[in-house]
Amino acid sequence: MPTGLLFECDEYVGRWLYESYLKKPVYKFDRAIGLVDEKGMLIGAIIYHNWNGPNVELSYYGESTMTVGIVRAIARFTLQAFDPARLTVITSKRRKHFMRGLQKLGFRLEGIQRCFYGKVDCNRNTGVRFVAFREEIERVANLRETTSKCL
Repeated sequence: MPTGLLFECDEYVGRWLYESYLKKPVYKFDRAIGLVDEKGMLIGAIIYHNWNGPNVELSYYGESTMTVGIVRAIARFTLQAFDPARLTVITSKRRKHFMRGLQKLGFRLEGIQRCFYGKVDCNRNTGVRFVAFREEIERVANLRETTSKCL
């Protein structure tokens, strides 16, 4: 479980993510937040990309690290840093648990994108697009501290 978030170290977090987690070259992103453990070591990352004013896309990396506190912090940071009308998340069609968690947070299914993760049209390469509109982001940003269930 992460014990903290690392802000204002976008290049460091991005480089760590692409070198040690994704094993691919760095692509353009707008902001990055690190997930750190009790020793201060990076164990995951939150990447904002494709910001166009009203919309920003979010990618979350860190298996079993998402807590209500992290979700609240993401919502607050998103509102402060980007002031968006909508927040978009695309995930693999195979990540059923994560998709249910997104829907519990108020994200709505917007559609699927075939061949999003690869050239062959199959479930493995299908992306599922979810969106949370500003009202939902604001609602999540104000969740009460008493909830501690992990997603």
